[in-house]
Amino acid sequence: MNTEATQEVRITPRYMLLLIVSIPVFALIYYLVGTTFFASPLSLQEYVVFSTLVAIVVTGCYQLFFWVQRNNFQFKTRCFVTSWDAKIPFWPSWVWIYSFLYYIVIGFVVASIQSMAEGVYLIFGAIMLLLSQVAFFYLFPSTVPPEFRQYESNTWATKFLRFVQGKDNGRNCMPSMHCSVAMYVSLVLSPTIGNYAWTFVGLIAVSCLLVKQHQIADILPGIGLGYIVWYLAPTIA
Repeated sequence: MNTEATQEVRITPRYMLLLIVSIPVFALIYYLVGTTFFASPLSLQEYVVFSTLVAIVVTGCYQLFFWVQRNNFQFKTRCFVTSWDAKIPFWPSWVWIYSFLYYIVIGFVVASIQSMAEGVYLIFGAIMLLLSQVAFFYLFPSTVPPEFRQYESNTWATKFLRFVQGKDNGRNCMPSMHCSVAMYVSLVLSPTIGNYAWTFVGLIAVSCLLVKQHQIADILPGIGLGYIVWYLAPTIA
């Protein structure tokens, strides 16, 4: 059995303290963004309540994600690299799109909700998406070629990319989780921000390839899964 370690985020007292302190801070940010840009009718208190729910769900979901990372050695790991992937340059500065802009835009979804009921349905849809992803990662683990992760960590971008890569075991490439989440988020936000939503999907897809976290074959399945879950997930009437 492969014992490759993953630097997972454990629920320690320090983590819980950080979570408790950060919830009102993020709730205030969501409230200001939501009322300013999305005309949200929610009060600050409601944003605190919803931010608490989001924090608990995210913490629990990541524990499931890390459990799969520890246990997806049961099945053959595949690599779907093509000759076209070799033509794509390694551009580590795109990690700021891949793992910075990515989370900012996800935060816009939290800020944009118009009711607590809508927020709960969005959380349920996100859980559906996560369960779909981890099912793929467990039953059909896939990776990128080892040379994709062979580089010197001598810049802020490469150091941050190395940090990001330390959070998984590299067997969760297809379908791209970043692309599926980006598609789901963009479909949720498109009625409000229009075509900017599709720009986000494009940027994330390109960043996945330029930082060599994914190969071309991972992208469309990820986008497709995000659409399917959005289509099937229940919403408020």
